[in-house]
Amino acid sequence: MLEFIIIGMVLDESLTGYDIKKYIEKGIGSFYKASYGSLYPSLKKLTEKDYLIMTEQPQSGRQKKYYKITEKGKEAFFEWLSNPADLNDNMNNHLVKVYFFDKLPEDIRNRHLQEYELKNLNYLRKLQALEKHFSKMENKECFYYKLSTLYYGICIVQDNIKWCRHIRERKPLTELITIEREK
Repeated sequence: MLEFIIIGMVLDESLTGYDIKKYIEKGIGSFYKASYGSLYPSLKKLTEKDYLIMTEQPQSGRQKKYYKITEKGKEAFFEWLSNPADLNDNMNNHLVKVYFFDKLPEDIRNRHLQEYELKNLNYLRKLQALEKHFSKMENKECFYYKLSTLYYGICIVQDNIKWCRHIRERKPLTELITIEREK
């Protein structure tokens, strides 16, 4: 995942490792963390794969390494971005892809969002079936906190569906927050 994030960050301009780390923190840092210890080995691997080119430029008495995307890197990035996200994968991985959706054609973006919404609807049905099963249990109050995690999952998936529909329809993003403030 980190390799594709790095490639996405250098799509429009050459950046240093430090710059990439700061862009990650500012852009997707609320749901994805990258350390320098994982960033620099990934940069090295990406240059070895010819997805990035590293150039050195003097700055303040030392050489700074800048990374620029290659055509091969662009092809790999857009192939990754164009493939649907796996719902069984970490939710953060899906958000990373959505972060870069501005780079995709609208039809591919919409298809991915519809697929993601459908996967969430199917998952919600499974969770609701579990909830129905557990609601029939005797002494379920003895498992209150265990069951609370099921309800948490249901809430999260319902919110994912609402969010997905909202952005697919390209409604103002501030309405997502406004809806929560009104409750």
